[in-house]
This record gives sequence, C-alpha cells and structure tokens, in this order.
Amino acid sequence: MAIYDILNSIEDLRTDGKGICKFNGFLEDFLARIEDDEKKQEVYEVLKPLFEKDENLKIIENLHLNINKEAIANQIIRYKDAFKLPKGTIYVPYIVYGKFQDVQKAMILTMGGREEYIIAKALYYVISEPENEYEGTRNEIIALSVNKENIQRMLESSEDFFVNHTKAGIIQRRLDMKIFSSYEEMYKLAYDMGMYQQEHLDELLEQSDDCMLKINKIIAIWFLLKKFTYVQYMMDKNTLHRVHEDNVKKQRQVAKEKCDAIGFVSYSELWKLARKYR
Repeated sequence: MAIYDILNSIEDLRTDGKGICKFNGFLEDFLARIEDDEKKQEVYEVLKPLFEKDENLKIIENLHLNINKEAIANQIIRYKDAFKLPKGTIYVPYIVYGKFQDVQKAMILTMGGREEYIIAKALYYVISEPENEYEGTRNEIIALSVNKENIQRMLESSEDFFVNHTKAGIIQRRLDMKIFSSYEEMYKLAYDMGMYQQEHLDELLEQSDDCMLKINKIIAIWFLLKKFTYVQYMMDKNTLHRVHEDNVKKQRQVAKEKCDAIGFVSYSELWKLARKYR
C-alpha cells in the first residue's frame, strides 16, 4: 500500500480510545481544534500556512511506532533496552500527508530546530524499517523540523515534494546541507544530545512526575540518536566511495563505532537513580 492509503486507514484515539495516534483527519479540522489552545500556538502558526497552500491536506498527531528488533540495523545497534519499551513509546509528533495528482506523499514534522531535525530523520528511519506496515513507502516520505523562524523552509520543501514531485532523497539531502555543513557536524550534535542526557539524569528524573514515563523517554531518545547515527552514515554513498573505497564492510564498521560512541545508562541503573525521587 502507498503512504496515504496506510495513514488514512489508521484510527485515532477519538474513535474507541484504542487508536495508535491522537488525531487523524483533515488539517483544517486539526487547526480548528488547536486554535485556542495556548500550548499549541506555535504548532498552529506553523501549520496554518500549509493549509493555506492546500486545503485537502490531512494530518496525524502522535503516531505511535514500534521498533522491529529483527531489522538488521537494530541488530547491529544492539541497544537491547530499547526493545523493552512499551508499544508506542516512540511516536512521530506530526505527519502531514495527501494525494497529489494520484501520487501519495507524506512529511514527518518535529517542532524545533537542528536537534529536532535529527530526531525527525531518526523517526523516518524507524518508520521506513523493513517488514513493518509502512514498508515500501520510504520514497514517499520526507522528514524535517520546523518552528516559527524556518516556516519558509518547510513551505519550499513541501512545494518541491508535493507539487513539483522532486524525489524525496534529493529534497532530504538539500535539507541536510542547508541545516548542517557535514555529516560530522550532524553526528557531533547527536553525540552531544546523548551526552547531555547522561550528564543530566538526576535533573531529568527529579523534574518528572512519572519516573517510568521519563525513563522510557530517555531510552527512546538514546535509541533514536543511535539509529540516526548508524543509518545516516550507511546511507551516505559519497562516503562509501570516497572514504571507504566502495567497501561496505568498512563503512559498516565505522558506522557501528560512531553508533557505539553514543553512550547510555542501563534500564536498571536508571531505575536506581529514579528511586531517589519516588
């Protein structure tokens, strides 16, 4: 199935409370729901221009994803605590999707800047894993972050993808180059994000009203950072050719080393820390 057909068939929590997303429907209806919500004003301001360009767009909020532990990349990453996460811990904040001249396409959106762009790409790598319900749609999806300062970048990307039918890979590489100077810069930010969690665990757990929820979120972030680091490096054909002389094994070895360098604290140790604040 193509991406619109898959997403459009997903039930949200408004139906029977058992859906795998918070909202799934027309963007116009979603904007009406959040227009007066003070906590969602930036989301409203960011998404409204998309609706003004295309009134037929649909949107999913908080789409829950599962990790396929049998996927080769996840086996290589070997972050076993991520496989213990409850279903739906990892979710895509927003997916805008539609049909465009009989072509089905979708855009993953996270709210924020450079850090959230890395998370958006990691979510794309999860949703496009083989042997899941979205298999075969990887060329129908792009991923980006957006805030009030970079709305125009989102609009230009959506125009290229939805209207001009520019290939997803081309748009994604353009976004990479606009936001970062190199893979190494992207990797350093991912590494720093993972290190920040390690160095601020006490603070993160102390501020949380629900330690289990917070621990699961911390693990999910580490997994996404590892996922991004490994897959992003493996997908870089220029690096494969220039650095590794077309030797995939060498590229995989370096990707694994970079992934492993993003440290983590075990599930059991996180709970030991959390007990101080219960």
